[in-house]
Amino acid sequence: MSIHRISREEFDSLNLERMGFFPEKSWFKSDEIDIAGTVIRDPIDKDWSYVIVAKEEDGIYRYINGEVSLPTQDEAEAKIYSYMQSLNEKGSYQEELYSEPELAPSADAQLVITTIDDQIKTYFKKNPEKMYDLSPRKFEELVADILKDMGFDVELTQATRDGGRDIIAHVKNSVCSYLTHIECKKYAPDNKVGVGIIREVMGVHHLRQATKSIIVTTGFFSKDAVKEAGMVENHLALKDFNSLKEWLERY
Repeated sequence: MSIHRISREEFDSLNLERMGFFPEKSWFKSDEIDIAGTVIRDPIDKDWSYVIVAKEEDGIYRYINGEVSLPTQDEAEAKIYSYMQSLNEKGSYQEELYSEPELAPSADAQLVITTIDDQIKTYFKKNPEKMYDLSPRKFEELVADILKDMGFDVELTQATRDGGRDIIAHVKNSVCSYLTHIECKKYAPDNKVGVGIIREVMGVHHLRQATKSIIVTTGFFSKDAVKEAGMVENHLALKDFNSLKEWLERY
């Protein structure tokens, strides 16, 4: 069997880039390519997630895929097995995963990116997991530049401001101005945005009388956060890692 269960000790022996996982319950590894995964139990939401990591050229296993808010351990294990098996079947996936386009940023992208341009956005389209290497401020700049391409006039707020709106965006015409506040959270894939952030953003939303607020994260949202946002869905939109990948598809 090309995908098999391994022990916690064997998983921990891999050169992992740790991102603060919740308690892990089962572990998997491929015999064919350098990928591994773990199924995680969220002690807060009481649901299940999985994370898949792959070995990069520097020998470190880093996040490449995952999913949160699954109802059972069996479903999480079935999905992680299916996805890992699909990577095996591609055969050349490893080369595709680790090869970078000519003139693309290096693995130390967070240290060398000075401006966000279409080349950088194309790189993140092909390597979305590399967004986790960005500093929080560079992530805000990436989101601002994507919104600019969507037709917004954007303004990044000062890095020292106290939360609630990292980006102020406008769509203006001769009749009206549509004001949007965007809060950016550069979180690890297993770190969920909680209900407290929803309430904080909505507090600023009402205080500043924005038309719409958006929370954008490299992670995902807790069940309570999604439920809370649903009560103000006309005023607040949630955009997670998968939403970012959809935005990047245009490049």
